[in-house]
Amino acid sequence: MSCNKVLESVNLISAGNGQCVAEMVVEKQHTNGYGTLHGGFTAAAVDVLSSMAVLTHPRVVEDIDSAPNSGVSVNINVSYLNSAKIGDKIVINSETVKLGRNLAFLRVTLFRKDDNVVIAQGSHTKFVG
Repeated sequence: MSCNKVLESVNLISAGNGQCVAEMVVEKQHTNGYGTLHGGFTAAAVDVLSSMAVLTHPRVVEDIDSAPNSGVSVNINVSYLNSAKIGDKIVINSETVKLGRNLAFLRVTLFRKDDNVVIAQGSHTKFVG
């Protein structure tokens, strides 16, 4: 299954000023053999949604006519802190921590909407120069 197919159930709530907020409900297709949110899905969400966040950074938007792109990944790190099961509502907050001349530093937090328990935290460094 392609990344786009799995992420199609992620709903973008807001995006702008270098940040992105999305929500989703964990479905069977997002889970591992234990019935909890799959680490690979989480890593893909960190990658894609932090890339969307950097695309909304004011410096990138200002230069929109020069075919903006979100750059290429240099490093992605995910810390898996808690689990989520089928039916759990998840919020995914992505933010641009710093946008330098060549590198973008991004942070993503996934948490359960009902109890605010952090499921995972990710950092993503991208070459944007």
